[in-house]
Amino acid sequence: MRKFVLRAGVLLAVIAVLLALELKFEFVTADSSAVTGNAGLEQAIYTQLSEHATDFTITYSGNSSELFGKLPQIIQGAMAKDDYIAYIVDSYQYSIQSWSQRSKIKMVIEYRESVEQTAYVDERVNAIIADMIKPEMNAHQRVKAINDWIVLNVAYDESLQSYTAYEALADGRAVCQGYSLLAYKMLQAADVPNRIVEGTVDTGNHAWNLVNVNGAWYHLDVTWNDPVPDQLGEVSYAYYLKTDEELRKDHAWTRSYPAAVTPYAETLGKLSAKDPSRQAFYQELEQELGLHWLKPANMAANANDLTSWIRTAIAKGETTFKVRYLRGDTLKADIDRAMRSAGGIASYELSYRDYSDDGSVLLDVKFSLHR
Repeated sequence: MRKFVLRAGVLLAVIAVLLALELKFEFVTADSSAVTGNAGLEQAIYTQLSEHATDFTITYSGNSSELFGKLPQIIQGAMAKDDYIAYIVDSYQYSIQSWSQRSKIKMVIEYRESVEQTAYVDERVNAIIADMIKPEMNAHQRVKAINDWIVLNVAYDESLQSYTAYEALADGRAVCQGYSLLAYKMLQAADVPNRIVEGTVDTGNHAWNLVNVNGAWYHLDVTWNDPVPDQLGEVSYAYYLKTDEELRKDHAWTRSYPAAVTPYAETLGKLSAKDPSRQAFYQELEQELGLHWLKPANMAANANDLTSWIRTAIAKGETTFKVRYLRGDTLKADIDRAMRSAGGIASYELSYRDYSDDGSVLLDVKFSLHR
């Protein structure tokens, strides 16, 4: 069973808050380096985090009583400026010393990645993207290339020990957090806006990405697109560019994220019509995502339709066909009737699997004719 764990991160970090108020009745000269206002303090903390600072002090000018209540929210705001930073912070502590209208905020941060490891991630990601992403590729092609690269080069860490993009690249193993961090960096390097989503699945905490493709947001769960145990050369697209409605079938999230409301099948259909130079790519992607089964030409609605499929196969000299059958609950009775109606069938066998939760199935039929 696949288990998902988010150790620490922003919400699960071990946060030790040390508040020390020292009131000193003395004259304090103005400090030109002091930051003012919530936005100024948030930016100052973010600057230190982006440099992987582990121990730093910031001088703040303002109401010290208000600072005590607002600082936790300000720190969260600093982390929210960059999802990558937010999810490599393992824990933090802070203390406040205040006098008059001056406060010194001391922070101690622990990171899951060292500054050298993050530099390694950046270097590797830039090299991979430079080699893989060509100038003529549009956003749809870039997202697919990145999804496929991660799935083919990273394996799910079933020991649940590897949480970073560094481990995903250096060791080839990670849990969902490492997958989503690597996807974040690669998509960012390929100029595809994206977010890391924090949520839950039936096995526990989970993380994945939201990607913005030409103005529309979609969910991309690279972890769940990677078979477990790892299957060399195999890529799944079961969780590729999904809407909120589609993903909520087995994913949940409570924080606020951009809405994903546009079905990707609808997007691909429009692209194929207006971008003929990439039509081969769109058609192949449609096949890989299983979206071609939504087209009437690939569906059968009743026994009479199945009979037509059988007769068409015979006319082509074929004894097999695949179709999406809309009435999975009556499949066996309907296929029996269709075979009798078609005539000349000596025997047949079939296999099928659910296509979605609408009751339809993907049907694979093989038959033989009387000699």
